[in-house]
Amino acid sequence: MKGFWAAALTACVAFGARAEPQTFLIYDFAFESGAVLPELRVAYETQGKLSAGRDNGILLVHGTSGGRHAFDPLIGRGKTFDTEKNFVITVDAIGGGDSASPKDGLGQDFPRYTIRDMMAAQHALVTRGLELSTLRAVGGSSMGSFVSLEWGIHHPEMVRSLILLAPSPKAEPNFQITVDLITSVIALDPEWQGGRYAHNPIEGLRLAGMLHYPWVVSAPYLDRLPAKRLAKELEESARSFGNWDANSLVLRYAASRAHDVSAPFGGNLKNALEQITAPTLVLPSATDRLLGLDGARDIRDGVKRAIYAEIPSDLGHRAARPVPGSPETDFIDQQIRNFLAKIE
Repeated sequence: MKGFWAAALTACVAFGARAEPQTFLIYDFAFESGAVLPELRVAYETQGKLSAGRDNGILLVHGTSGGRHAFDPLIGRGKTFDTEKNFVITVDAIGGGDSASPKDGLGQDFPRYTIRDMMAAQHALVTRGLELSTLRAVGGSSMGSFVSLEWGIHHPEMVRSLILLAPSPKAEPNFQITVDLITSVIALDPEWQGGRYAHNPIEGLRLAGMLHYPWVVSAPYLDRLPAKRLAKELEESARSFGNWDANSLVLRYAASRAHDVSAPFGGNLKNALEQITAPTLVLPSATDRLLGLDGARDIRDGVKRAIYAEIPSDLGHRAARPVPGSPETDFIDQQIRNFLAKIE
């Protein structure tokens, strides 16, 4: 059944205003590596209603360790992504959440996937599953900005705007080293067993989460943080990583680590970014040391219709994570509202 697509709805009980999770199935999905998965599951949710012209869709993509609920604080009536005006689509990227991932049983045998594979699966969902030929916006944070850039580069005819939070066109060396250290810490857990474990290596995952933490904040933030609050945030980071299946986390971070939008263009970043014709909102954190500002400025300089503003914050990479009522979220909200007001 190669090339055949199918959509399936997964029934569940919706609570309050929450959207109902749904599943899109792609048969014989071909990865960039050449591997083929007989059935690829893409979990997603939609909020709001499609316009008569089916042209008010907004796709939002989460960060590396996130899921489809990452943008929940910004979605709803009167919110940043107003569901009175927009049909908002959120997805679990390949390899995590309720989408197909190593935890389903393949473990280390799950295909090594890329950011472009994530984009391809989402493109299938949007075009084949939801039958949309255009999107008002594609937006994402961190890894989600990687995916969004790929949308703008490879489907410029379809994407009418891009919203990039804590973005970069590629994984910078400091991020790559961080991923290498995370992976090494997990592998040192005796339970790891080369990724063919009988028991999830929770302690390795927790330590990886604690190692990751100082990279997503800034030195000034750590300097003003009370000891008890620091201990709490370290524990939250440890718990967040500990909730993952280890193979799923390792392969997800490997996909982000390897990313470079210029790869299909012979390493020429200028050529890659020139493919983007859509207005592009670029919102890096002024104190991001996980991805840094150089990549965001490369996007600003390389995309013809880029709008650039740095999020004023000492939260580092975490400044792009929506937290209701925070100055950072208020800044992001205003920037996105002003930007979307100009997108028909």
